Amino acid sequence: MIRKRVLIVSTLGAWVIACALYGYYYVVSILALPEPYDAYARKWEFQLLMFSIFRLPVLVLLLPVILHLELIAFELLNRRNVQQ
Repeated sequence: MIRKRVLIVSTLGAWVIACALYGYYYVVSILALPEPYDAYARKWEFQLLMFSIFRLPVLVLLLPVILHLELIAFELLNRRNVQQ
């Protein structure tokens, strides 16, 4: 049976990878738009800053919710296995 620590670490790893991929997609999709943007808005650094201001806080707030739901499911499965 999988342990809680392994479950949490794997979830955190998957979350970091998903955030990185989402950040990459966010920047690439903004930079792929037509040219009427200011010069500073056409840079990776600026778009990553905007991602970290507007999108990353939501993702960080969702992480404890996901971990909590995952631990509830883990406890329910462990109880079911112990009862059988």
